[in-house]
Amino acid sequence: MIKAIVFDVDDTLYDTKPSFVQAFEETFNLNIPEKQMNDIFSNFTQQEQLAIAESNSDSDLKLSDEEINFHSLHHTFKKFDLPGLTQETANAFAAAFETASNSIHLFDGLTTVFNTLTTKFKLGIITNGSNDVQLAKIMKLKLHHWFNREQIITSEDAKAKKPDPLIFTLMNRKFNLRGNEMMYIGSSYYEDIVPAKKAGWETVWYNSHQSPIADPQIIPDQTVQTPEELKDLLMDLAAQVD
Repeated sequence: MIKAIVFDVDDTLYDTKPSFVQAFEETFNLNIPEKQMNDIFSNFTQQEQLAIAESNSDSDLKLSDEEINFHSLHHTFKKFDLPGLTQETANAFAAAFETASNSIHLFDGLTTVFNTLTTKFKLGIITNGSNDVQLAKIMKLKLHHWFNREQIITSEDAKAKKPDPLIFTLMNRKFNLRGNEMMYIGSSYYEDIVPAKKAGWETVWYNSHQSPIADPQIIPDQTVQTPEELKDLLMDLAAQVD
């Protein structure tokens, strides 16, 4: 029986696309149609997740955030035959993306969902990143109304980052629950679903980019593709608890 629901933050509880589009347009000034920009964003995100996975699976290939960003942009620019990518513009894009992320907000309707979930389950957050950056996002999203500091583990706290299952084990200890009593909801197959499953948790993949399942041995328990599907799933879970 699930007793705790734990969430990823980035691209799971808020949409990163507006920040991406703003940074992309500011940096590259290419006047791209909306539909193509959606495809560019999805491709960049998929390439980013693949690069992260490759970096984590190969001990001889450890990519920095800067290298992952450039790789993802390079693949995307090549696929869509776009001009203007250099190391300098890639770095400028990354900085603009981070700045644009200051205006993030929760998906519509999640306030009501969290108000319901907090009466039924223990709630937690596991997120990669520094305390300064991730806790600032949590404040901007007003998540502190439902998640106090003791319910949050950052990779800085854990001294390890997803996809290391250690972070999930730490949350088990924090909540004094077994893996099969925990559910994790995240947007990255490699960083969220794989390590959570390895830790024995139930998983929900928020797969808004329709990314493929890379390992047939590791299947998410449930998959949703839109904020509305995610909200419906969470409210159904709450309705099953007396």
